[in-house]
Amino acid sequence: MSVFKNIILLTLLFISCNNNALVKSASENKLKDSLFITTPENAVKLTQFTSDFILKNKIDEWPDFILFKESMEDLSKLNPKGVIIFLSELHKITKQLLQSPFPKTFDGLPVYSRIKVVQTQIIKCHFYASNNQSQKLNNSLDELYLEYNILLSRMVSFVEEREIPLDSFGNNKLIYQVSKTYPAFSKK
Repeated sequence: MSVFKNIILLTLLFISCNNNALVKSASENKLKDSLFITTPENAVKLTQFTSDFILKNKIDEWPDFILFKESMEDLSKLNPKGVIIFLSELHKITKQLLQSPFPKTFDGLPVYSRIKVVQTQIIKCHFYASNNQSQKLNNSLDELYLEYNILLSRMVSFVEEREIPLDSFGNNKLIYQVSKTYPAFSKK
């Protein structure tokens, strides 16, 4: 009978130890699941268009860009628990922006490619958020805001470049040179 009591006692001891291990591992996983997001340095100093620039270039008539811009600005006020969903939605908005027609003022590869760079940063942020890598997510969010600021600055410079006369004589005719046929420094 004492052997039977010892077996029951060992079984109860084993079960209780195993239960404690399950409780500890569940609480450890709970701590690892939460993301800690700090406010990125570049989120504080976002580039803004002037109202004159918006009116002159009709940005207010480009609904896809307005939605994209508002979503990017809302990212700084984000609750860390909803970051994955918000980044997924931001990716969809960016994809829609890239597929929509650009206004003539901004229709060019420099603007398009800068938006693609921002989209790549959004994808990186989403990856780090979904894998609970808080430090890398914070760094990627900072890079995302930096690339967003560069995009807005490039849009301003793109418009300014288009206002520069194309030649020194002022007749604004494009002079095309086919470099394969006549290399730049060759004698014709």
